[in-house]
Amino acid sequence: MASRLCFASAPLSAPSSWCSNSVSRSGSYNIFNSTLYLSRYRHVSHRRRRTWCSSTWAPLATSYYSPTSFKTQAQIYWNDRQNHRTKTINRPVASLLFGTKHDFRRSWHDPEFMQDSSPEDVEKWLLFLMQSARKDADDKRIITNDSSNNPIVYFDEGFTIDATAYLRVLEAYARSELPGSPQKGEYWIGVLERHYSAAKELFKKRTTAASKSQQREDAAAIVRSLQPTVECYNVLIKLWGHNSKDLISVVRARRWLTKLEDEAMGGSADGSDSILHSPLAPNARSYDLYLHSCSRGLGKQHKLHRERAEESERILHYRMSDDAPLAVRPTTESFNLVLRAWTRCRREESVPDRVMELVLSMERIQRDFLMAEEKGTDVSGEEWCWKRKVAPDTRTYTTAIDGWIIKAGLKANKWRSQQLRISNTNKQRGRGVRDDHRYIQAMPDACGVQDDGTEEMEKAETILKYIHDLESIGHADVNATVVGYNTLLSGWARLANELRPDVPLKSEKLLHDMIALAQEGNENAAPDVISFNAVIKAWGRTKRQNSADRCEYWLRKMIESGRPAEDKLSGENFIAGPNVATYNLCMDAHFELGDAPRVQDMLIEMDATNGLIPPNSESFSKVIRAWINDELNNPYGLPGSSVENAWRWLDELLQREKKDDSDLGPAPELFPAILKAAAKTSACGENLLTIGQWTFRAYEESRFTIDHLAYIWLLEIALKVLASPDAEVTSVFEQCCRDGLLSSKFVRTLSDGPFHEDGWSKEKSEWMCKELLG
Repeated sequence: MASRLCFASAPLSAPSSWCSNSVSRSGSYNIFNSTLYLSRYRHVSHRRRRTWCSSTWAPLATSYYSPTSFKTQAQIYWNDRQNHRTKTINRPVASLLFGTKHDFRRSWHDPEFMQDSSPEDVEKWLLFLMQSARKDADDKRIITNDSSNNPIVYFDEGFTIDATAYLRVLEAYARSELPGSPQKGEYWIGVLERHYSAAKELFKKRTTAASKSQQREDAAAIVRSLQPTVECYNVLIKLWGHNSKDLISVVRARRWLTKLEDEAMGGSADGSDSILHSPLAPNARSYDLYLHSCSRGLGKQHKLHRERAEESERILHYRMSDDAPLAVRPTTESFNLVLRAWTRCRREESVPDRVMELVLSMERIQRDFLMAEEKGTDVSGEEWCWKRKVAPDTRTYTTAIDGWIIKAGLKANKWRSQQLRISNTNKQRGRGVRDDHRYIQAMPDACGVQDDGTEEMEKAETILKYIHDLESIGHADVNATVVGYNTLLSGWARLANELRPDVPLKSEKLLHDMIALAQEGNENAAPDVISFNAVIKAWGRTKRQNSADRCEYWLRKMIESGRPAEDKLSGENFIAGPNVATYNLCMDAHFELGDAPRVQDMLIEMDATNGLIPPNSESFSKVIRAWINDELNNPYGLPGSSVENAWRWLDELLQREKKDDSDLGPAPELFPAILKAAAKTSACGENLLTIGQWTFRAYEESRFTIDHLAYIWLLEIALKVLASPDAEVTSVFEQCCRDGLLSSKFVRTLSDGPFHEDGWSKEKSEWMCKELLG
């Protein structure tokens, strides 16, 4: 027997769902039943570097149906590997584990290893690496233990698996957007933890104090190389924070961050493990990845968003405290993530105060560092090094603008509701004037205060001006960009309403400023389609007689630019092309004025672009709602015609959905809206019954759940249209009972009419109720 330590644990059982063609009947992964993949594997010796395979991925066996050639090529690989190992037999095992910069002792220690490969391919590579170790152990007749749940490990220079190999699999899933990537990441981190535990157990069983010092150190180095690193856990936190939109993602990310914190506080439970266990603790990257998860704003619960923002700020203050290690000190990115977490609280008026407090804190840290450096203080120490990395940037000040806009929007909504309530009260008291808008606008002047969010918007504009000042004196990290301007434009759009007709003019002035800056050479501030859409939205919300015309003015100007919305700027053309959102906003403006034909024209115009700007489901919904609104509120239209137009557009939408157009589909409220309009309209033609019956059937065949109101409105249509609706009433009643949706309102509708002199009379209604209800 060789004098070196050669012991191993049992092989890893591969998941059958991932490599079903490669799993033997015993459940272990069989290398000779799978396609063998190798990547750029370079084994570096003291004398030379030897490349074993090509720089591109190439299967050694092209088919599962050629086992002989596959085994032959695999044997060549192993013979070559064994010959090379003989030349480096005297190298210490520890020297294989660590290399100098750009001198990777193992190919997978290169950060760019298999960057372009899919997670499945990287998994195959790691499974092959494990089977390679198993074959090496079998060739050397290394004794294995009886456990069948742990991956293989043995103490010999031929064992090359380490935590970095697992890290490459985790990174592959982090790069992908595959569903279930976080769960796959947790699976592999579990395998790595079992691998590390098996190595420690084997070390304790097979090594003693009497073992040779060099052999013991080499074995301990292999054990330490299998310990999960903070980078492995960071990738797992990133998987949950970036690749998952589930509400549980924040909880799972917190779970792995807590594991790192517990490791840092507890360390190794057994003092004898000191040579097998490297200190493990979270670093700044760990906390930043978790802050990213907290600040994504997942879910719609305001209370949850606030709790996550408060937790993010607590973590930030801890990282700046004296109790925190220097490795977790925050950076500019850390502050920005906490700022983003607060701006997710869209219903919290205290957001700008919280945001500005953090921004001022960043400026204080930056000022302290610069003053210390100017005074000649030695700032090379670790206590000053982290402060060098904290300085407000463009994203910081843009988030601050957003914080003030949140408060401005909340105040604007509150002020508008208050003014409308005052107006309604005065109307009820008979003191209203003919022009309600002028009357409402005069009220704040009489009180001396107009708390409608304007003050907050002015503060947001002050921050944008401050950004310009910093840029002008040479701050490279602070620039006035289109994002900052768009944030400000979105704020003015939120303030726009029927009581503030001046707001769109301010939006237009801001848009012209952006165009002027772009023409002067600052293309970073050039407006994009979002900028123009914000101006159009501001005009549409005013509900003035000229608001829709102004919206179309900007739409035509964007169309004349001839540049698609997603294209980059070219030459001096700083007007973006329209997109579907632009048309939808124009449709909103016409809808607010009750102009259903123009809403329809907008949709037809989009359809005429031949797919350049195709209408979406929202576009069809706006047209359908516009015609329904016209049916119920336009006293001058032909009764029944508008609801028929709404029905035709719903039919068109359903037909397009059936053509496998996955981007189109009806909203659930469209079906009951048409039924209700048909029931409430003053028209009583038989076409209404056809519309009602067709809409009801389409509602039943859709993916949505029908409710009891649909039966009531269908019954109302039948009673209104048919003089003798006995058969229809009986059919609706029986189907309503089968679906378990019979309600008291349905019975009242049946018994209360409407009635006809010839046909459906009150006596017949009472007789029908008695027959049906008993």
